[in-house]
Amino acid sequence: AAPPKPSKTVLPVLSAASSSSSSRRSSGRNQGVHELSACEQMTVELVRHEDSWPFMKLVSKNQVPDYYDIIRKPIALSTIREKVNNCEYQTAGEYISDVELMFSNCLQYNPRQTNEAKAGVRLQQFFHSELSRLGLRERCSAPPAKRSRQ
Repeated sequence: AAPPKPSKTVLPVLSAASSSSSSRRSSGRNQGVHELSACEQMTVELVRHEDSWPFMKLVSKNQVPDYYDIIRKPIALSTIREKVNNCEYQTAGEYISDVELMFSNCLQYNPRQTNEAKAGVRLQQFFHSELSRLGLRERCSAPPAKRSRQ
């Protein structure tokens, strides 16, 4: 009788890295293109939103000198839009992570009662509702706690 195949050969198939790369193969390629065009549209919607004002440009070191002591990975809608336009995102998940980082930075730096934090919470709720509407919600890697704020 032939020796049984080791079960370890199955493990790479289950890893996140290989499942995401397999989704980029021929059958999944169109899905990836659709997702990234949805991200492009989402960026336009975020920029147009009335609560986007705190996120349009990176925080100025001159105007807010301690911001960069507290926030290690600053990001703004201008940076995200540039990355979308330059095709720097490979997946919708990468895009979503950057947008969530932007909200996380906002809530880490700004006390909850500030206009910036309130705008951030409202814009994040809008973002999450748009993700669901576009069918990208399942791509979101945000912990469930972030979803409960809606």
